[in-house]
Amino acid sequence: MSIEKITLLSKENFLNMVKNDPDLNIDNFKKIKINELREHFKITHIINGKFKDMRGNCFKCLTPLRPDYTQFKNYCLDC
Repeated sequence: MSIEKITLLSKENFLNMVKNDPDLNIDNFKKIKINELREHFKITHIINGKFKDMRGNCFKCLTPLRPDYTQFKNYCLDC
């Protein structure tokens, strides 16, 4: 049994990706909120070295979110 390495991507992670792409202007991305960056790139986490889109799941424990999670957006009630 292997232990998964899970990292929630931060704004700094996204800006580093933009810096490495000559087609994208970093100044435009510096103004964007982190939730909008995750939506734009369609990724939220790095799991075992691979980018994953975990929107619709709790960002901490990765369980699917129920529709009534409005109080704690992106996190389940337990986390």
